[in-house]
Amino acid sequence: MRWVVVGSSGYIGEALCRYLVAAGFSVCSVSRQPFGPGGVSHRQVENYCPDTCAELFSAGDRVVFAAGLSSARDCRRHPARANEVNYQLPLAILQAAESAQAESFLYLSSVKAVVPPDGEIAGEWAGEPAPDVYGNSKWRAEQKLLASGATIRVNILRPAAVYGEYVSSAGTSGRGAEAVKAKRAYAWRQRFRAWGQLFPWVPATGWRSFVALEDLLSAIYLVVESNSDRETFIAAEPQFYDLARIASVASGRRIKSSRFGAAVLLVPARLLALVGVKTGFLDVQRSELYSSARIKNALNWRANRRYSQYLRGLDGDR
Repeated sequence: MRWVVVGSSGYIGEALCRYLVAAGFSVCSVSRQPFGPGGVSHRQVENYCPDTCAELFSAGDRVVFAAGLSSARDCRRHPARANEVNYQLPLAILQAAESAQAESFLYLSSVKAVVPPDGEIAGEWAGEPAPDVYGNSKWRAEQKLLASGATIRVNILRPAAVYGEYVSSAGTSGRGAEAVKAKRAYAWRQRFRAWGQLFPWVPATGWRSFVALEDLLSAIYLVVESNSDRETFIAAEPQFYDLARIASVASGRRIKSSRFGAAVLLVPARLLALVGVKTGFLDVQRSELYSSARIKNALNWRANRRYSQYLRGLDGDR
């Protein structure tokens, strides 16, 4: 049984390829890059079109769509590109997979596809479709995929904010996008530690959900291995974090939230909003909390790692 990972040069796609290779599966990676992760067969696709997509799949393939324009800022700047990659491309890939009689198709979406009620722990059907370019492109893709007439199994997985990196049993970690993101995350962890040592407060923010990359990979595996069809799942840890808690855990000191500090820092964003310029900064005071109870109950998935452990460096400093 072959796995086909579309978007193998990305943060999650690269890690998923190595995770599956370590588990002994045959893996085909697909991306615009000339090379894929080690141990996989690779297909470079510089221009996705019906002809190139039709050549990617074989009967019985398990297709995971991990591609996409994931930066909300890039999506705001290039809405047509976001629509193409996050919405139109997965529909084309599903059609090609269906024509080849693949076994299943999994779309990696995002919790950002829906705006949950502020401060409530949301499940898969709580909240409203996201109005921003990034979230809305994901939401529209979800709806089209779930409503498709494809005979193969189609499922949606929405991860919370993903952190960390995947280290295989051989002790190797990412060399491409995953390594870059891990390096950036490590730098931010060091900044949080430094801030906590210098200042007793941080601007007040809402609370957020996270999920470790390795836990997300196990969730992907369980969904694809299951008999689930036309299902939507959320993958998130049971704990939540605001900026004060992040700084406190990272620094080992008690850091307080300052609403006044947040109000001052958000003045420019509020002024821009008055003249019609939208930014994501005003959303930092909303709490976006998610429950993964559904995937736990249906597939016995558990989040084994915690963001607090990562912030303290208990996963091993790099």
